[in-house]
Amino acid sequence: MVSQNKVRVCRCDLAFQNGGSFVEKVSISVNNVSKTYRIYNNPQDRLMQSIFRGNRQYFKEFRALKNITFEVRKGETVGIIGRNGSGKSTLLQIIAGTLQATEGNINVNGRVAALLELGSGFNPDFTGRENVYLNGAILGINRAEMEKRFDDITSFADIGDYIDQPVKTYSSGMYVRLAFAVAISVDPDILIVDEALAVGDGRFQLKCFERIKTLKESGTTILLVTHDLQSIRQFCDQCLLFDKGKLLDQGTPNDIVNKYTKILFSSADSELTEHIEPSEEANSFQGANTNDEDQRKTDGKEYRYGNGQGSIDKVDILDITGQSIEMLTTCDEVTIAMDITAGKEIAKPIYAVTIKSVKGLEVYGTNTYFQNYPFEALQPNQTIHVEFKHRMALAPGIYFISFGFVELLKEEIVPLDRRYDAIEIKVLPQGSDRSFGIANLDSRITISHLEKQQL
Repeated sequence: MVSQNKVRVCRCDLAFQNGGSFVEKVSISVNNVSKTYRIYNNPQDRLMQSIFRGNRQYFKEFRALKNITFEVRKGETVGIIGRNGSGKSTLLQIIAGTLQATEGNINVNGRVAALLELGSGFNPDFTGRENVYLNGAILGINRAEMEKRFDDITSFADIGDYIDQPVKTYSSGMYVRLAFAVAISVDPDILIVDEALAVGDGRFQLKCFERIKTLKESGTTILLVTHDLQSIRQFCDQCLLFDKGKLLDQGTPNDIVNKYTKILFSSADSELTEHIEPSEEANSFQGANTNDEDQRKTDGKEYRYGNGQGSIDKVDILDITGQSIEMLTTCDEVTIAMDITAGKEIAKPIYAVTIKSVKGLEVYGTNTYFQNYPFEALQPNQTIHVEFKHRMALAPGIYFISFGFVELLKEEIVPLDRRYDAIEIKVLPQGSDRSFGIANLDSRITISHLEKQQL
């Protein structure tokens, strides 16, 4: 039976006392929270349950969340990722107060603005203008204060005269633009965004992420649920990984995204083995001119998994002379190499390389399939050498190289061996150039003097 008497949700504006002064530390505290739904096979069962109550059970229980515990500190941006149906949206609704948990304690410190579902909180028969004031009232802001913010809201939403039309006539893009504009206008202490930004066009998404960046810099706590893993790496300080209602792991965005990819490609038929601390032998590549002292190590930064039916034995980066390198100058020509062994017959092998920034942002990735390289079947125990030649047109900084060996099997990608962040490489500036960014576009500047035209 589902019990509804074990839930405590506390929303307060008080800070925590520390040495005689009040200092806000934790914005959101989730302690042992679970959510259970009753699933009825047909409407009659629901009626029978209400009649017979506890004498007989006419439903099945589905646990959408299972004993979730974590904290979000003030000013943090936390990403939440996981496959569809893993409980992410259910959790956000409980934190926002639009859904009640079955068990557990939730403490939320500050004003919450939530953008959960497209147009949630809007009355479809009200105009956009009326919904702005309605949402302001829900968030505790009176009409006079909302009137002061109204012009900023309509300017950001950019829906023109439609502001005085019923929102049920809006397109999905107009809906989300107005909803986001209202949410950020109320100066929230906590902003919750659940995939809503994926609806807007590119220009609006850029606009939203710039505003999110501003809120982050001002100390707003942000919870972000999205399938855009680049956004998770770029904006978030911490990341939570959910699967089948459980909080599997939490940590830095790059580490958690790496583990998420393992879950995405795992299946009941193909269990992927995880190797967090590879051996020294698995992290080295012996080139023609290398010796034992040149063996490459990853110092435990590498994250590795696969089904064990193939292996990436050795990896390295080589300069134009074939020497193993750990640093290079921007725009240098390099060879990214790996030795591979097949553990079985592989009809359609694919080999991949990805370059990521120190924050985990994917700068560039390619593979033999994307480049239409013809499939060449591998035989059991066959060993091959694969090279990717690149002009490393990257801005100075630290980068990580990831390697992939997968099989295309019945239109599905099956990871044989994936080695994320296997090699760290440092890119140095060229001469006195101090240009910034990620890519080096090798800019050449010319300045010409123009003669004034005679009148």
